[in-house]
Amino acid sequence: MSKPEVFIIGSLDFDEEEKHREGKMIFRSLGMSGKDPIYHYIRTAAELEHFIGVFRDSDYRYLHISCHCNKSGVFTTLENIPTQRFAEMVGPALDRKRLFLSTCQASTLAMAEAVFAEGRCTSLTGPVHTICFDDSVILWTSFYHLMFKANEKSMTHNQIKQTLAKSALLVGKKMNFFTKSKGRTEKTVLPTQAPSLIS
Repeated sequence: MSKPEVFIIGSLDFDEEEKHREGKMIFRSLGMSGKDPIYHYIRTAAELEHFIGVFRDSDYRYLHISCHCNKSGVFTTLENIPTQRFAEMVGPALDRKRLFLSTCQASTLAMAEAVFAEGRCTSLTGPVHTICFDDSVILWTSFYHLMFKANEKSMTHNQIKQTLAKSALLVGKKMNFFTKSKGRTEKTVLPTQAPSLIS
């Protein structure tokens, strides 16, 4: 049985590293909640691949990646990683585990299908559009806090949807939640309603 803990990998541009390590803030928040998170900061694709291996060996259940992205792939400090290559790196390490992407625009159907095709990832979650660092920190820290406060041992699809909707409303953003069922990738946009503050 995998451990219900969060493994965080972060990467930023050089000029952002001092003040905007969102992953470090989420790491500290989880520690305050009595969890045992792991955090690593990386700058290259080789380092990302290495720490995905560390994640796999840790048997932690939740992989949280915080970095810049767009619809074509993810970015480390020094390199761009196309969607398919990224999926090949993370997919095999996500057997019955969940992927949380704290990124801009990378949580697409193409990304989800690529990751699911490389292994047995349980779900993939991330923002629909661009999200600022301050909003992202509030969203993810509130999400993890509420999830683990309700149940320290597991996350269900429905619990994630409900909690993600609440957390997304706090900052006025939409989130994509992808799962695979009967060979098909299913997409849910949260919150499901569209109040005026959502962008």
